[in-house]
Amino acid sequence: MKRKVVFFVAAMMCVIIFGGGIRTQAAEVIQVDRFMEKDNKAAATTNALGWAKILEAINSNEDSTTIQFGEGKYYVNNTLKVPSNVIIKGATANAKDSELVFTAPKQGLTTEAANATNPKYIKNVLIRDISIRYEIDPVIMSGYAYTFSLINFAGDYKDDSTSLAEPYERLDNIQIDNIIADGNEQANSIIYWGGIKNGSVKNSEIRNSNLQSGIALEYCQTVVIEKNKIENIGRAGIVMYRGNGGSGTKQISIIGNEIKDWMQGYGTQHFYAPANMEYSADDRKSMVDGGIDSYGAANNNIIIDSNRLISGEGSNKYNPSNIQINNIERKKKNPQATDLSLQHEVQTDKDGKIVADSVDATLQKNMTGYTAIRLSGAENVRVTNNFVQLDSYDNFAFMALYERDRQGVKTTPKNIIIKNNDFNASGRMRYPVRILTGAVNKSRGISIENNRFDVDGLVDNYYKVMMEVRNPVELLSVTDNKASWDKQINGWITVADTGTSNYINNLLIWGNSGTKKADVTRVLNNTMPSTLRIAPLELPNPVTPFIGNLYTGYADYKVGETNIKGMLVNNQGRYQIVMVVINGVGIKNATVNPDGSFLINVKANNITKDTPVAVRYRVNGNETYDSEMQVKITE
Repeated sequence: MKRKVVFFVAAMMCVIIFGGGIRTQAAEVIQVDRFMEKDNKAAATTNALGWAKILEAINSNEDSTTIQFGEGKYYVNNTLKVPSNVIIKGATANAKDSELVFTAPKQGLTTEAANATNPKYIKNVLIRDISIRYEIDPVIMSGYAYTFSLINFAGDYKDDSTSLAEPYERLDNIQIDNIIADGNEQANSIIYWGGIKNGSVKNSEIRNSNLQSGIALEYCQTVVIEKNKIENIGRAGIVMYRGNGGSGTKQISIIGNEIKDWMQGYGTQHFYAPANMEYSADDRKSMVDGGIDSYGAANNNIIIDSNRLISGEGSNKYNPSNIQINNIERKKKNPQATDLSLQHEVQTDKDGKIVADSVDATLQKNMTGYTAIRLSGAENVRVTNNFVQLDSYDNFAFMALYERDRQGVKTTPKNIIIKNNDFNASGRMRYPVRILTGAVNKSRGISIENNRFDVDGLVDNYYKVMMEVRNPVELLSVTDNKASWDKQINGWITVADTGTSNYINNLLIWGNSGTKKADVTRVLNNTMPSTLRIAPLELPNPVTPFIGNLYTGYADYKVGETNIKGMLVNNQGRYQIVMVVINGVGIKNATVNPDGSFLINVKANNITKDTPVAVRYRVNGNETYDSEMQVKITE
């Protein structure tokens, strides 16, 4: 160790004597205090130049270099470029001890990956144990659009004029751990990643974006976003824009995060966007992005597990964007109108309807709404074990599933599992679950299984149901869910009458239960309302909505001394392999015959008519999917 220190000191002496550029050795540590002054805002310019000197020290070094900040605040007024093979870290494990503060309206930390003339491939970057934030003078900020992000690591951006099939990859092994990233409502997004092959954001506090998102991904392949606190976000908490994930190990994993108060700013801008202003105020499109949001298209292989999503100002209060819009529109009608407080309470009558003049009721369906998790343009997704609490008069949906078609690439939701989630809302909810189109992949359509729904307020859609389907869905499974509600809800599922071909081709529905809070004897109908009909047609009627192949009970099997025989009705080749599961234990597999029948040779003398027996389906010999039908004995 002493020899290494002597060598480093000698090398530094050579630099001083000969005036050459600084060069480091393998795994060297560069102390930032040698190049940047701390706790002095007036040093922001010289500190930015000091960072350039640090880059001179490491740009030619292929070995890992640590850039070590001390305790204190380091102010800079320019973008700081991050090279490959570096660890940027604070003084201690307490991220508050070391602060990097940007005082100019520019990108914060970025790389040369998006250099238009000479893009570089950036790899092996770790940022940890440090606080990074904006602190821009409001007078200076007033002359700039919010177009910069606090951490912007991306390749050359492909805008909407290019094909969606042209992804970019410019970064690999990018890790963020235990940081505080605060946009101070001046950053567009807090963290924007594009074209990252492998990366993670963990154990961090991400807060106070302006118009856009906490974490935004585009064309990222394998990313883990885990155990972060994300709050006060202008648009989506975590958004997957397009082309994220992929096959095999290319997976986006969003696990164990707490996301609070998204959709706090962008809704107002969207309402008055030029494209939206072409419509009347009554017809403008709403802005309802999710706490966790797949924008799409071409997002594939996503895990959303054990997150907490909490938003809303209270069951009788509006989203702040909506109050801003109301104030603007009220003053258009009456310049003397008094501004409503951002904490304005909704005034409703005994039936939950808005009291006239408490707000502009004509705007309600066209404003900002809270969606917990949105899966637009996503396939092969698992949404499991999440907790959602939405308390607002502007709740839109717990879950929304949409098709996305951009630049000639269309992605329809398929192979979607929504399971073991706890969904809670108070106030007003437009659609607890909204499904716009669903297809089948790997024998899986959309499975909504074993979730808990608690709605303390008004479900404000025409049919008043838990789940509304508005475009054709090939396979929908709704099983073993529980609901609790206090106002009118008619049933679990409807196919909305939209005037076009609209249907569910295969609906599997059973085991769902729940009660109205004031009337424990009331239950929900499986399907509502009368626009639904069971139709065995091979092709849907062009207009009338219908559900075909409705499973409301159990498939049957017969038990012999050593055989279990079964039949999957209307299988149509969808499931190729089944496993019989007895008391939760897989016993044996069998091939499903073309007619849906199967035979498994097992000793089944211990089975009675009360024994829990399930069929678990397989598409092939390698991939297993949770059961969608229970089975019972026919003696």
